[in-house]
Amino acid sequence: MNKFSFWHKLAFIANCCWLLTWGIKMYSFSPDSNIQSTVVVIGLVMASGLNLLVNLWTGLLFLRGRLPANTPRWLRTVNFLFLLPQLYLFARQG
Repeated sequence: MNKFSFWHKLAFIANCCWLLTWGIKMYSFSPDSNIQSTVVVIGLVMASGLNLLVNLWTGLLFLRGRLPANTPRWLRTVNFLFLLPQLYLFARQG
């Protein structure tokens, strides 16, 4: 696995945690859970920044015509689709 694929997979996991964090915010699961706090920290702190960097890197490689073929297209697409609401929510807060 190359670095590009690794970072896309890590961003996808962080994006899933971001989605779970929104679910935790809407519906209270277990109140005192170590797993829940880990998901919230990864979802709120790591997901948006990591996803932005991964998508900028992907865009730069795409513009140069050097996009690696070993990262699945669906993974790049899903990471980009996660970026749209993350940017919207970030812009609303600022």
